[in-house]
Amino acid sequence: MRNPRVAAILSAVFPGLGQFYNRHWFKGIGFFIGSGMVFERMSERLSVEALMAGDPSGVEKVLGPSLILLGLFVWSMLDAYRSAKTSPPTQ
Repeated sequence: MRNPRVAAILSAVFPGLGQFYNRHWFKGIGFFIGSGMVFERMSERLSVEALMAGDPSGVEKVLGPSLILLGLFVWSMLDAYRSAKTSPPTQ
């Protein structure tokens, strides 16, 4: 049996890592790719140079993707925790 806390912490580092720890490869790949796509979308919308210059106009553009990314982190953590608790013992 995998340690549920370790699985949740790994998913808190990056979505999908806890699923890889639980050996749920396809779920891990799905979370990994999904969060990577949302993060890429956020980086397209936010200009670091504008923020450094004191222009916060880009912040509202990343609010939606930020909430989606937060949801993916929480979902990945919960899924990894529950999957580790219910997975059969490894030998």
